[in-house]
This record gives sequence, C-alpha cells and structure tokens, in this order.
Amino acid sequence: MCYETVIEKVRAIAMEGHIKLIETLAERIADTCHFDYPDVTALNVKVSKIDVFSGVAKVSVQLERNFEREAN
Repeated sequence: MCYETVIEKVRAIAMEGHIKLIETLAERIADTCHFDYPDVTALNVKVSKIDVFSGVAKVSVQLERNFEREAN
C-alpha cells in the first residue's frame, strides 16, 4: 500500500465538492481504499472537523471495516 497514493485519493474525494456529513466522507475513503487495495482485510478511517462548534475543538467519526476474503 502506497500511503502517498492514499493521501492523493483522499484529497481528490475532498475536492469533489462539499460533503455534508463526515460519516459520508469516511465511507467514501473506506470504499476507495478497499477498491484500490483488495488485499486489505481490515481498515480504520478517522475523520475530524475542527472548529465546527464554539467551545469544541473538533468533532470526529471513526469507521472500522473488516473484509472477509473469498475462499479459492
């Protein structure tokens, strides 16, 4: 897995336009990573938005996925 490529793909997703929910962004990142790297059996995506609410440093969502491999 090339982390530089993953970062580029995350940036591309973010540049597609406004995404209302950070949960949606996390889902898109997870889907992209799984599609581009089918050998990945599990992943964890954490997305944070800073300065969203007064007095709150950030709001975050963490998504964990496990993928079962098909038997050959």
